[in-house]
Amino acid sequence: MIRKIPVRDLLPGMYVVDLHKRWLEHNIWRQHFRVRDDGQIARLVEEGIVEVSIDTARGLDVAQPERPKSPPPGSQYRSLADLKASRPRQVSLAEERRRAVLLLREANDHVVDLMQAARGGRHVDAARLEPLIGRMLESVQRNPDALAPLARLKQSEHYDTEHAVATAALIIAFGRQQGLPAPEIEKLALGTLLKDIGQAAIDARLIGKPGMLSQAEYSVVQSHVEEGLAVLEATVRLPETAVAVVLEHHERYNGCGYPYRMAGDEISLAGRMAAIVDTYDAMTSERPYRAALSPSDALRQLFDQSGSQFDPALVAAFVHTVGVYPVGTLVMLESRHLAVVEQQHADNLLSPVVRVIYHAGRRQYVEPVEVDLARKVGNHYGQIVGAESYERWGLSPLRWQPA
Repeated sequence: MIRKIPVRDLLPGMYVVDLHKRWLEHNIWRQHFRVRDDGQIARLVEEGIVEVSIDTARGLDVAQPERPKSPPPGSQYRSLADLKASRPRQVSLAEERRRAVLLLREANDHVVDLMQAARGGRHVDAARLEPLIGRMLESVQRNPDALAPLARLKQSEHYDTEHAVATAALIIAFGRQQGLPAPEIEKLALGTLLKDIGQAAIDARLIGKPGMLSQAEYSVVQSHVEEGLAVLEATVRLPETAVAVVLEHHERYNGCGYPYRMAGDEISLAGRMAAIVDTYDAMTSERPYRAALSPSDALRQLFDQSGSQFDPALVAAFVHTVGVYPVGTLVMLESRHLAVVEQQHADNLLSPVVRVIYHAGRRQYVEPVEVDLARKVGNHYGQIVGAESYERWGLSPLRWQPA
């Protein structure tokens, strides 16, 4: 039974199914969850949640008399101290970008080697990716705005390998936003790095063919999913989560995907998450058959397709992960200035910190200046009108990436 109650009546053990507040107006990523403790309830109150709906079939009802006891005073603080000590220290964006550049180069080299091994019928040593994935997770923990935005800027002819690395970086950030434990995130990233290895068995001219594919050609391309699993199963035993990513990243929420036409919750959480990051990175990448979309346009398309192609709750959470205007996006301000998004505000995704670099009306560079669009005073440029293309204005996305 679904019951709406004031948030003050919420108890640990209840199962929340609706926060009754638009997802852009709060920083609670999960819409369906079991309440763990009083601290989680306090967090809901801090985020301005006034009432919630609970599912009494999946958790406690308001009639339950027993309220779980809070941990003894001090134990919580010791736990929080231990948690803080176990996390990598936070570093500046500039410092983490320097590390991320080298890390991405190494990751691409590893995936290229594995793809070549698969193409040559040799052993695919997926175990060599595990230390690399651990370092990618640490990078995102130190500063989440370095690795994934950099990975989106593909620079070579190896789209398949760069796409694999970019989606791994995205799913690490996505997994952290979902509150998944580190070992589970590492399995997601492993599956994402390996998910397209079956393309080694397909003619590269077909993968990158401009224009529409014939039905026969499309069937061949679809076969890369099961081809990939066959290659991997012959050489390595993957964890279940990684296998789900490989098999299900092209399944769709409405059952129109492939290879098994799974639908809704038949698709694992790993598969539903992988479908979103795979599609987002593909849409924001230049391909022989179409131009790249801006990150915000890609997010808009994902949002439009939520509930049909993609899990709507996960799409909303993914937007929170990367921001409505992801770091590195070129945007137009009300003043007709162009600016690059430098930093997100978790509680105000529409008003990030930007660096103003160009005047679109005069078509000339201006002295770069950092502006916090969330500030009520000191902003003479107005708010964001929309996302823009670097190519349209003849600007280099590499040059103007945040440092």
